[in-house]
Amino acid sequence: MLLLALSMTAASFGSLAQSSLGTSITEQPRPGLPQARWTYVDIIDSFSQNQVAKFSYNISNYSVNFNWTTNEGATGGCHIYYDVNKDASTNFDDQTAKRRYNNTRDILLNLKQGDRLFIQSAFSTNSAPCEVTVDHKIGL
Repeated sequence: MLLLALSMTAASFGSLAQSSLGTSITEQPRPGLPQARWTYVDIIDSFSQNQVAKFSYNISNYSVNFNWTTNEGATGGCHIYYDVNKDASTNFDDQTAKRRYNNTRDILLNLKQGDRLFIQSAFSTNSAPCEVTVDHKIGL
């Protein structure tokens, strides 16, 4: 019973921590390649939340889907897919896809205030493949 109570308390604390996060999202064409975009998602406190910006992601069945609205109201999105049937493959592209999925999943599951996501994707469609990296600011 005590273990159940502690588990529920930890789950509630995690939810509260996540609900206090906000976003500020900017986007620009990739220099030299205007068909591609660079999107910056700054994870900030909820008090600094841009009123227009929205960011969501879904992790399911070895894929990660992103959707966002920038501070200026532009919408975007992209996805990362990993074919689990190729888990034992030694093919470079398959191994890269596996690392991209695993790294992105870990980044998203550990987001905190001060993180900045950098998403590279195409302007042409909001379901194009993408790359995601994270920066973290430490300091006052």
